Amino acid sequence: MLAKVSSMTVIGIDGFSVEVEVDLSPGLPSFDVVGLADTAVKEAKERVRAAIKNSQFDFPSHRIVINLAPADLKKEGSGFDLPIALGILCAQGFISQQTLNNGVVIGELALDGEIRTVRGVLSMVIEAVQRGKEFIILPLGNYAEARVVKGIKIIPIKYLQEAVEFLQTGNYQVEPLQGEETVAVSIYNEDFSDVR
Repeated sequence: MLAKVSSMTVIGIDGFSVEVEVDLSPGLPSFDVVGLADTAVKEAKERVRAAIKNSQFDFPSHRIVINLAPADLKKEGSGFDLPIALGILCAQGFISQQTLNNGVVIGELALDGEIRTVRGVLSMVIEAVQRGKEFIILPLGNYAEARVVKGIKIIPIKYLQEAVEFLQTGNYQVEPLQGEETVAVSIYNEDFSDVR
């Protein structure tokens, strides 16, 4: 059983597309992550396992191999937790692969299934738009940063179960941001181009 989930990473200030491939196969239960992943990405397996179980889904007792492609691109941070979890659930049949093909997924998982914020979201959303993706699922805490980008549906979520529900039904509701302030923008005729 194979599933693929599009995700992103940031190198410098640029977003780069990463495909998270999940393979479930018969054999002794194991969980391996390959594809030039740093320590935080390799530790994802424990966060993902706990988050799936604590979100009331079955964790497969199969041999699980996660490939982060392209293999020559260094993957850093915990933003691959959510795409790995959704890939495992897709490989088990909880989510349609066709639905996942249209979007990008980023987010760190807490052990209870809560989605934590990640760094570099603006660059990732811009890259997702350039790749022609229809939607991006990301942490609710990153919504304010991500919503400035036009041309893509931003799906801010707080829990793993919400992501699964959106992918199963297509329904989501974005709550207005609390404490939202209007930012005053001043226009000046002077600039610092003459300063040396």
